[in-house]
Amino acid sequence: MTLESKTFSYHADLVWQGGRLARATAGDRPPVLVGPPRDFPGGDPNQWSPEHLFLASLQSCTMLSFLAHCSHNDVEVTGYESKADGEIARREDDQRYAFRKLTMTVIVAVAAGQADRARGLTAKAERDCFISASTRAEVETRWQISE
Repeated sequence: MTLESKTFSYHADLVWQGGRLARATAGDRPPVLVGPPRDFPGGDPNQWSPEHLFLASLQSCTMLSFLAHCSHNDVEVTGYESKADGEIARREDDQRYAFRKLTMTVIVAVAAGQADRARGLTAKAERDCFISASTRAEVETRWQISE
């Protein structure tokens, strides 16, 4: 049996604002100002960087995947938060800088009696996150699920 494949397409625009700052937009969504992290020339510790956006993308994608699986399995989520750290270093194969390891801690609260069912959905949530599937970096997710 062949699985039916869907294609999803997205669009974003980026306009240079001068210096090392750019404005990212996607349709009518609020714009996001993006610049380098403080580790690089012109970096601003108060500005979103591509590196921080990548970590936020990983977290939000994992959350949305987990919430979808919970919804399909009648698991009531009452709280969700996560923290992510990423390590950038040179890759051995091509010597390019890249995220090599991503560690995410996910703290979830569910309704009474549903923690075991929620734990059973974590692997599916990780598998179905498009962002983690799109990176060569090692992704470690630490789940803390309570009632």
